[in-house]
Amino acid sequence: MKKILIPLLAILVTIACDTSETVKEKAFMGNEWTIGDEILFRNDSSVSYKKFDNKNKKMVGDTTFPIKITDSTITYKLIKGKGHYNENRQYVLTGDTLIETIVGYDFTFINEEPKLILYAENYPKVCSSKKSDIKIKPTNHYKQVKFTIAKYSIGDRIDRDLLKTRGIYNYDTYTIEDCELKTNHDIKIKIIGYNQIYAIERHNIPQYRVEEIKEVVTSKMKQEAAYVPMRQLSEKSDYAYEFYRWSKNGVRIKLERSRYIGDYAYMNLLDSDTWTLYYDDDVQKALLIEQHKKSKPHSTIIN
Repeated sequence: MKKILIPLLAILVTIACDTSETVKEKAFMGNEWTIGDEILFRNDSSVSYKKFDNKNKKMVGDTTFPIKITDSTITYKLIKGKGHYNENRQYVLTGDTLIETIVGYDFTFINEEPKLILYAENYPKVCSSKKSDIKIKPTNHYKQVKFTIAKYSIGDRIDRDLLKTRGIYNYDTYTIEDCELKTNHDIKIKIIGYNQIYAIERHNIPQYRVEEIKEVVTSKMKQEAAYVPMRQLSEKSDYAYEFYRWSKNGVRIKLERSRYIGDYAYMNLLDSDTWTLYYDDDVQKALLIEQHKKSKPHSTIIN
């Protein structure tokens, strides 16, 4: 039995190595991956500033570092500027530092163009390929937990006739519409493009529904909520907040309520004991922004 296991293990190791080498050969060699106008990867290396120029007080030059690719992670290095904020809240560079990052990754296609998703710690990064004809298969190493609120989920398309637009926010490359369901004003839906769901909120949730929400989210996320008891976020605030928060692979759920603690004369008007549920998926958001980055601006006044 041992004689059989040893060759089998060797074959499995070889397959794993071949897989990562195949990814490097097909997706990276002879290619560049960019974020906006910035080149992050060229061939099998990361592209970085070279150093901090102390005389001109800026990062200068460029250099490269070899990247390490496994079946599901990329390890890369960059030289970045370091510094501090001055009294005018301007960031002043004072030197440089070498940072090594290990991120999970996936490949996907948006508008028939290959994209590399890097699962960075704070927010996923979507890289564009210089070559559009790379022969790489879409992957799904890091699955996002999917939730539904009022039968809708992030990424779904929704009938515009069901929505009332409350506000429009035009950014440099995309537009977000803040809407609510005509049949239920407690359901707030942000859409991108013409009718694709970007984020969902459920307002006015009574206290007796809180435990069931916590149980469902905890079960699906496979983690306990981070709990923050009722408190003011700043000393001058007229509101105190209490919330439960979950986060995994870019999916963020927050169950929150606020209490008015300002002038007593406004207590009956502004105070509430109900909760609000927020559902966000940073990976889906990044992909939706990339998908709709050429969308035209919108307006509730003129179009």
